[in-house]
Amino acid sequence: MKDTYLWEREYRKDQKKPANEKKKQYWEQLLGEALVSELQKRHPDFQAYLEDQRFKRKEGTYTGSLRVEYREWNDPSKEIRRKIGDTKLFFAEFYQPFLITGIEEFKRQLHTGKEQITSGVYEDFGNELAVRLQNMALRTLIAEMHGYKQRGMLKGADSKEEYQDFCRICGRKEFFYYIAATYPVLIRCIRERIECQIQYYVQVVQWFREDSDKIGELFFDGGTQGRITGIESGLSDLHNGGKEVLKICLENGKKLLLKPRSMENEQFFTRLLGWISERTGSSQYHYRILSCRDHSWCEIVEYQSCESEQEIRQYYRRLGEQLFLSYLLGTSDIHAENLIACGAYPVIVDLEALARPGKEIQAESAEDAIYSWIRESVIGTGILPFYVWNKEGEGIDGSAIHSKKGQKLPFQIPAVAEEETSNMYITYREGVTSAGRNLAWMKGKEETITAYVDDLLRGFSEAYQAVEKEKRSFQSVLEEGKGLKSRVVLMHTQRYAMLLNSSYHPSLLMDGADREIFLCSIGQGRRDREERIVREEIRALLRGDIPCFSSGMDEKSLYAGEEKCEEAFFQRTAYSRILERLGGIGQSDRNKQCDLIRTSMELIPENKEHFVNQIYEVRADEEFERTVNKESLDRVITMLSDRLCSYALWNQKRSEVSWPVLRFASSGSCAWQIRPMGIYFYDGLSGMLLLTTVMQEKQKSERIERIQKALQRQLFRYTDEGMEDLKNLQSQNTGAYTGESSVVYTYLKLYQLTKEAIYLQYARKHAEIVSKIVPKDTCADLLGGKAGAAWIFLQMFEQTGEERYVKEAEKAVYSMLPQAVKMDCGIGWKLETGENPVSGMAHGNAGILMPVLALWELTKKQEYEILAEKVREYEESLYDEKRGNWIDRRKDKEEGEDTVAWCHGAAGILLARLWCYQRVTDRAWKERLKNDIERAYRKTETYWKRDSWSLCHGTGGNLWILDIADRVLGKEQKNRMDIDEFQLLPQERLNPGIMGGYGGILLFLIT
Repeated sequence: MKDTYLWEREYRKDQKKPANEKKKQYWEQLLGEALVSELQKRHPDFQAYLEDQRFKRKEGTYTGSLRVEYREWNDPSKEIRRKIGDTKLFFAEFYQPFLITGIEEFKRQLHTGKEQITSGVYEDFGNELAVRLQNMALRTLIAEMHGYKQRGMLKGADSKEEYQDFCRICGRKEFFYYIAATYPVLIRCIRERIECQIQYYVQVVQWFREDSDKIGELFFDGGTQGRITGIESGLSDLHNGGKEVLKICLENGKKLLLKPRSMENEQFFTRLLGWISERTGSSQYHYRILSCRDHSWCEIVEYQSCESEQEIRQYYRRLGEQLFLSYLLGTSDIHAENLIACGAYPVIVDLEALARPGKEIQAESAEDAIYSWIRESVIGTGILPFYVWNKEGEGIDGSAIHSKKGQKLPFQIPAVAEEETSNMYITYREGVTSAGRNLAWMKGKEETITAYVDDLLRGFSEAYQAVEKEKRSFQSVLEEGKGLKSRVVLMHTQRYAMLLNSSYHPSLLMDGADREIFLCSIGQGRRDREERIVREEIRALLRGDIPCFSSGMDEKSLYAGEEKCEEAFFQRTAYSRILERLGGIGQSDRNKQCDLIRTSMELIPENKEHFVNQIYEVRADEEFERTVNKESLDRVITMLSDRLCSYALWNQKRSEVSWPVLRFASSGSCAWQIRPMGIYFYDGLSGMLLLTTVMQEKQKSERIERIQKALQRQLFRYTDEGMEDLKNLQSQNTGAYTGESSVVYTYLKLYQLTKEAIYLQYARKHAEIVSKIVPKDTCADLLGGKAGAAWIFLQMFEQTGEERYVKEAEKAVYSMLPQAVKMDCGIGWKLETGENPVSGMAHGNAGILMPVLALWELTKKQEYEILAEKVREYEESLYDEKRGNWIDRRKDKEEGEDTVAWCHGAAGILLARLWCYQRVTDRAWKERLKNDIERAYRKTETYWKRDSWSLCHGTGGNLWILDIADRVLGKEQKNRMDIDEFQLLPQERLNPGIMGGYGGILLFLIT
């Protein structure tokens, strides 16, 4: 009875036994102490298992009807197949008894269906079964081979011959029964797979016989299709007892797809699309479908090229209409495999997840509201470019419209190493995406999607406005779909698949309880609210299926197959959400969705030249207006203010506000994601509080005041909660812009601006928080690390005159010293990414020099002057006389990067040196700093113009620094700004941040 799973056992609990500590420790190491403790509390059978209690099989549990016995391969006319399609079959001899049994039983159960198929179907049946069985048995057979080798039981001159010898052993009767006795769970899994596949294939033949006339009439204009000559598998995951999508090959030479579900969803989507097309004057491709209650037949949509520019424009216009309908319905999971580019027609071929019910009834926090907004937006459909991070943080675009082959997957996949040798083993390798049929192309060449953004937007907007104009008429068509069911994706399929694959480890195939307990990890942290769902997930995985759930369009219940799993799992039905979205469509929403469409389409890597933020030389003779054009300036300010307010998202109680922020994965990467705004000054809520306070000081506005007051409450609460427990902080970073010191910096600026004492009070409170976490910070720079903390402590001293802040600054600088890297000239600090030390304000020595020099001036301690010498010495070694700039060589490139911005290069160094120059009294240092200032000023004045207008790396920041320099140096104030050239880069449209987004641009323009 070792093949029984835990849920099938009835333990005798008549006497109390101590737990088997060895077993318990094993599971604690594998699953974690918390989960083992949870299982002990919730599942008496698990505790009985740990106590090694005796058990019997529960009555009514499945025992299997198929007898699996050793069958010798005795057909010398046929060679054992060792490759099926692209899949190698290792240890092929082992599978032969199971394949013989499976094919014979399939033939026996077919009864009257045999006349519907040719002999090729039996071969395809065996091929699929062999591949499925290998997925279950391969790890065990490899482990056994290693055991034989260690015991010296393999014959052969080398590892290849030893492998061949083990293959012969695998085909023997003794080995078959040894495996059956040692790994009873493996034999059970194999038996159940054979039974499921037989049952499904018999059902397929029966469906074919019953539907034959309808198939001929619909797909072949009344002609005959003949028999089934072949069945191609491996097109989908297994669900609900081993059912999968199959490609049916027919005697007339044609092929059809068989899906083990109704395709009413696809037909309903087609009807809605037809309603839209009638009003927009477009046409869509409607492939033929024969939908039945539990299965469907459909034609195979061919991947075809567009023949002209007009056709490809029509393609994107049609896709725009489909994008709108998917957005309105809340259709998700439209990834690359679910879209086929059929000439001028985009065809969505899997609409199982047609509409999405809602678990949440309201957004408790602003962060919840933002995640909900992203899910409910056009991005949530899966059609548009969007990224999931891989382990390098670069991201993979799995979108229907743009996903391409060769992208690194965000997970590793199992693979066989040292194939067909006795050293063979399972390893994990980096996977890449394969080529799909989703990319539109013209005359054999893929077309760049950015050239057709306007066509996509046209189709989207026309469909949007058609529905907006006739909401009632559209709703009457919607009502026809209230009885449909939609798939509900509770967890990424890949996670299920990886867990299932791991459950076939030989150590889990000796006792059924072990395999079930291993799969219990899927329920960690979910059992309180999803007990029944977790149970169904585990049982599906035990059967070898990927769990699959659904919900009725007008229901709140969750189903697993036909069985109701949870009565009221959802707060809102999918249909009510559609009606809610239908009621909310209008110009404001349309503008935002179009914004998202344009942004996602323009931020693809092929379009990088349009958003990389180039630097431009400003000629000495280039003339600017003496004053800024006020009308143009007001227009830009109004536009940015409206954008700020329009994208502000509130929680249900309107007590919190935040913004969705688009961020790139890393410097130089084109992968991006949209996430809620964090707390820090650089691109977070503290910066927004400063901005909205300045806006209110300049011009009173009710809508800005509401935002400003909410942000103030949120920032105060953040500090109060941080004082209570440091675990409540966003991170342990201490920097002046992307760390906890940035909150202190915000409070200081707000106090200086408003003179309200509460801001200084909170600056003191948050400075206490920073002092506690400085020792934990591993970063040294100004932006996110300890140099930033030291710099802010010194500004607290300048504001309050309290010496304790000088001491805190000293502690921060001292804690940086062990991380310093000795360079050929001076010292530097490696970046958090491990890259070479750099120059500049944000991450380099210019930012670090500021607190070091200030401490020397304040304390007169010689060690700070020596440290400052070394810091400047390394930065000076990076100065390139020819280019007149401090070069960024973090990438080990000889030429380095020649940039001009606050973050890197001359502009930031100019600002840093100005700050130092105003505080240092030593004559020698004054001269050095003045020399640096003059060099940095010359470079910045010549190259301040960028594509971006941001403060961190754009025109706005550079001009602001030049204005500061002009004031400090007593130069004539100049207007260098041409506001008529203003534009937001694609990545800035959804970034209201102070340093990297349009919030900082707005701050620059109004001050």
